[in-house]
Amino acid sequence: MRTADRCWEAMVEMAREGNLASRSDLEVGARALEAGIWGASRNVAINLPGIEDTAFRAATGDEAERLAARAASMRDSVLTTLAARTA
Repeated sequence: MRTADRCWEAMVEMAREGNLASRSDLEVGARALEAGIWGASRNVAINLPGIEDTAFRAATGDEAERLAARAASMRDSVLTTLAARTA
C-alpha cells in the first residue's frame, strides 16, 4: 500500500500536464491503483484480528484505512483534473 501510494503525485501531474490522447489510460490507471490499495486494505482488515500485538494491530489498521481513504481521494483528484481539462 505504501509503495502504491507513492504513485499518486505523478498521476496527478500527468492529469494536469499530460497528453489528453492518453486520458482513458490515466483514468483506468487511477481507478486500478485505487482498487489495488483498497483491496490491500481489506486484506489487512481481514487478517488483523489474528494479530495479538494490540498496538501493532491498531497502528496497522489505522494506516491501512488512511491509505485507502487517500487512494479514493487521489483517484477523484485525477479524474476531476482530467475532466476539467476536457470540459
